[in-house]
Amino acid sequence: MRGSTTAEPIAVIGMSCRLPGARNPSEFWRLLRDGVDAVSEVPPDRWDADAYYDPDPKAPGKMVTRRGGFLSQVDRFDPQFFGISPREATTLDPQQRLLPYPHA
Repeated sequence: MRGSTTAEPIAVIGMSCRLPGARNPSEFWRLLRDGVDAVSEVPPDRWDADAYYDPDPKAPGKMVTRRGGFLSQVDRFDPQFFGISPREATTLDPQQRLLPYPHA
């Protein structure tokens, strides 16, 4: 109820996450606790970092870093689980695979 001043308990029933260097909340907490830097070199199966890297920030079509925060096993997306057709899955923006939504 809006405006209520009564504090009510909250129960966390379940939690999940996938972040660079952490497959679940426990691993993420360990990263935070231990001060681990999850930024790494571009994995070779993502793109050819040498082809796109240039230390000059004004170089057109290039990037000025070889590092980033990368999720593991991004190729294990199961489109059928989320009700996404095989045809749609082939054209799906890779970022949409990170936050799939149920289709109506």
